[in-house]
Amino acid sequence: MPRRMNTLNNAALGWISATLMGVVLLAGCGENVKFRNPLAKKEPVKQAAPAAKPAAQPKAAAKPVQTKEAQARNTMIRTTSLRGGGASRFGSGKTVGANSSVEENVERLRTEIASSIDFSPTMIVWIVDSTLSASELRGSWAGAAKKLYTDFQTNGLPGGKSAEALSTAIVSFGEKTEFVLEQPTTDFGEVIGKLGSIQTDNSGKEATFATIGQVFDKYGPIKQQQARELMVVVVTDEAGDDWQQVDAVVEKANSTGVRVYAIGVPAPMGRMMAGVAPQESRTDGMPAMLQGPETRYSQRVDMKFNSGGFGGDDVDSGYGPFGLNFLAYQTRGSFLVSRLRSSPWPGSAIRFDDEVMRKYPPQFLTDAQYQAKLSENKALAALHQAASQGQVEAMTYPASQFVVEDEARLKNALDGAQRIAARLEPMINAIYEPLAEGEKDRDKITDKRWQASYDLALGRAAAVKARVDGYNQMLAILKGGRKFEDPSHDTWNLEPADTLEEAGSRLEKTRLQAKEYLERVIKDHPDTPWAYFAEKELETPIGWKWVEY
Repeated sequence: MPRRMNTLNNAALGWISATLMGVVLLAGCGENVKFRNPLAKKEPVKQAAPAAKPAAQPKAAAKPVQTKEAQARNTMIRTTSLRGGGASRFGSGKTVGANSSVEENVERLRTEIASSIDFSPTMIVWIVDSTLSASELRGSWAGAAKKLYTDFQTNGLPGGKSAEALSTAIVSFGEKTEFVLEQPTTDFGEVIGKLGSIQTDNSGKEATFATIGQVFDKYGPIKQQQARELMVVVVTDEAGDDWQQVDAVVEKANSTGVRVYAIGVPAPMGRMMAGVAPQESRTDGMPAMLQGPETRYSQRVDMKFNSGGFGGDDVDSGYGPFGLNFLAYQTRGSFLVSRLRSSPWPGSAIRFDDEVMRKYPPQFLTDAQYQAKLSENKALAALHQAASQGQVEAMTYPASQFVVEDEARLKNALDGAQRIAARLEPMINAIYEPLAEGEKDRDKITDKRWQASYDLALGRAAAVKARVDGYNQMLAILKGGRKFEDPSHDTWNLEPADTLEEAGSRLEKTRLQAKEYLERVIKDHPDTPWAYFAEKELETPIGWKWVEY
């Protein structure tokens, strides 16, 4: 027993020693030592970690971080503006002008300039109308531009950019193109010195789009060489004699990479020129002042109203002439409508609320796209045809009183009165008949402006036809021997009335058609020029009745 106890004691001491030795080893080895429970399951063998790579040596010269301007220059896209996909601050070219002055619109461009130079160095080319009629516009622009560039010279460019971020060129045009400040300069003092040096062109001719094309050709390569954004601002009071070139100029703009803005006057709604005395005269047969229309082709029939009524025929469309507006829209620029202080147009022309008119933008389509729309819809084709006809005079103050003294004198008086209607009838039919034929496609029209234009055109054409044909028919009835109900009476008076039943069911149907369409315009398009014209047409009853005295 004692021998066995001694053995056990020695064993216990050995276990204690071993344990203490393990603790010492554990403390000394730290995190690199891992103990495994001998009763635990065997762990899978792990792959040895790859040897660490030697630390990379620093490069001799690290590349500096590129600025936004440098990035823009390195990623310049030749075929379109770098900001071409952005939205204009003025509604992607669909601006309806508030009552803004030229000075206010030049100041509005400050924001566009600031945005452009913040993105990339920019070149701005001012294209200024040098004709006589644009004198006030040109003077207002020069004053506002001087204020703008003086501020740049004194306080620096927006965002703290250096003067090198904005270069400027100035071009004028009338019959010919003149390069007033040909070489783009970043010297704001030089720009200021050239603002008032544009010479007046007395030809009355405006090669607007030819000049814009020349500017793209001349300054497009400089834009690419200097890796600059290109802004073009056209300052003019007219549409341009050559505005039909707009589609070709748009293609050139897209290949150049440019935003086009225009500062000008609003187009008279549906008219090439307003009914005010022009400030210029021409001898080549062209209109002295070509300022519209606001759509590619006029969508307004040219028919005078029977009564003077309220207001006039001239309406401020709120949009610029189509060619410049379309070019601005297609290049993500804008047409900035300006209303001058002393110019005859728009002067006191009727205007409608901008918020309402924004719902009726022109159809910004190429000529090919526009023609395709016409070929797809008979109502639109009819509207186009009717609006292209010449002006139809109103049957103003027609003979209405006929004294029955003897049959021969009465017949002569009636024959003379009927000649008025006979002269107007073919002109009215040239407008009414295609519109009535196209009525079957009316409900396929989805564009609000086209809807309002077609309905107003058909309503007005039907009203004028009902009045003129009804007048002629009522005279024919009297010529056929209409008898007085009161034998003491000897005078017939033809008075406007809301009926044509006596003239026959066909004409009464036309009268009802006119009322239906005109009242639809008033109901569907309230507070618009179309509703205004419909109300004006309805001022005079669409029909006649005989009254005896």
